Amino acid sequence: MWLRNMWLRPFETLPIFLFIVILVSATHGIAQASTVRFIGGEGETLAEVEFTLHQEIVYLPAETLKTVFDSEMTHPYDHPRKQLTLKTKGKELRLRMGNTTVKIDPGKQTFILNAPPLAIQGQPMLPIDFFKQILPHLDDVEVQYNHTLQRIRIMPKTVWATEIPDGTRDWIIIIDPGHGGEDDLGCKSQNGLFEKDVVLNVAKEIQKLSNQHGLSIRLTRDQDIKKTRIQRVQTTNRNQGQLFVSLHCNASFLPNHKGIRLYINNPNGQIRFKTTALPVLGKKRLNILTQVNFLKQSQDFASVLQKELNFLAENPIVISEFPLITLADVHMPAVLLELGYLSNIDDATRLSNPDHIAEIAEGIIRAIQKYSTSVNQSANLNGF
Repeated sequence: MWLRNMWLRPFETLPIFLFIVILVSATHGIAQASTVRFIGGEGETLAEVEFTLHQEIVYLPAETLKTVFDSEMTHPYDHPRKQLTLKTKGKELRLRMGNTTVKIDPGKQTFILNAPPLAIQGQPMLPIDFFKQILPHLDDVEVQYNHTLQRIRIMPKTVWATEIPDGTRDWIIIIDPGHGGEDDLGCKSQNGLFEKDVVLNVAKEIQKLSNQHGLSIRLTRDQDIKKTRIQRVQTTNRNQGQLFVSLHCNASFLPNHKGIRLYINNPNGQIRFKTTALPVLGKKRLNILTQVNFLKQSQDFASVLQKELNFLAENPIVISEFPLITLADVHMPAVLLELGYLSNIDDATRLSNPDHIAEIAEGIIRAIQKYSTSVNQSANLNGF
């Protein structure tokens, strides 16, 4: 009997052991994704706030607004009536727990949220939708939400104006979607996603958004055709643009390699690729600047683009400087943007998602607008 019990005890305790393992694993998973990061207009972290997930909706404490939006806000909560009153930015908001209606300066503005505020463990909690939908009506701000990484970005609307300043309307930006055609596919994901298609989708989305924001975008190719490097360079320099962005995807033998990468052409790198001499344009050889003359401007634009796209990146984007044949003969500030690794399943999944493509395009447009505005302001100050 003793021998029998000795052998049975380990098996009798096995279900309990497995339950503990599962519980610890599940708890650990929740803990890893238990905060929302609030980010400012320049990419700086404003706060990390713990959230509660209720019916797959992210809820944040009402006092979060005091930390990330208005330090002078008051938020008295009437427990018996379950009514929350927010006084912020000279306005008064009234919300009732379990009700999707938000009243701003009662009698003036009313909004309906997708999910209601709730009292969770006696504490008034606001759905993530409140921050996206309501804050722009309280102040001159825009709010972005990255659901995948649980990030909220609050930035002044002046950073992302619907109407671009007049001085920037004359800017021409060249977007160069790499590869193309039947025999230049670029890299490929496991599920059959080709680099040539990803970059063209992003380029077209950039061009579509540019029409809404007064920017002039020219594509080196707007369909699935092959263009040689010389053809791309000739098209670029003929358009005499102010910025050049080459779009590509990455690949690696290591499946854990992932993320966005930014590159600048710098001839002081360790390797210099052999270049092909360009034919003369017209009857006279043009006296034009080389890419090295635009190194500082390329660095400045890359820095702005880095800040914009970091909101979409799991890890901070690194800017690398190498001698790059792709950018060497472009006579304007230029960057090469690798959108992600198609060899990585997470990156490939995101790059096949139209919403993510739109987010990347929007980030690029934001960066162009911010950079061009800063250049024009600097020129005005210097009397040009």
